Amino acid sequence: MGKVNLLVKYCLRNENYEYNIKGILNKDQIVFKTLDSKMILKKDLEELTRITDNLELNFLFQEEKCLIKEKNSHKTLSLNLKVLEILNNDNYFKVKYKIDNDEFLIDIKIK
Repeated sequence: MGKVNLLVKYCLRNENYEYNIKGILNKDQIVFKTLDSKMILKKDLEELTRITDNLELNFLFQEEKCLIKEKNSHKTLSLNLKVLEILNNDNYFKVKYKIDNDEFLIDIKIK
């Protein structure tokens, strides 16, 4: 387990975010915090979990599903997503996906 420098980019609808942050790398799992959430990337499973104060979002890219769990009510919503592009190697993870008509991008580089 060690600290790594990350360049994280993600595009959610019309909003683009880019962060140079530190993360923790443990085998094929990277944990890092953004301004409002904690993110866990399981590279070997191609899964990304985003945890906020109210929600837990689990993106299961191999299954093309997104599970959204509301913390207060414990209700879970399942959405289908379409993976348009996925690149996954030692120092890089990029996924472009679509939910309904909206396209999203997550791009994580280990520096």
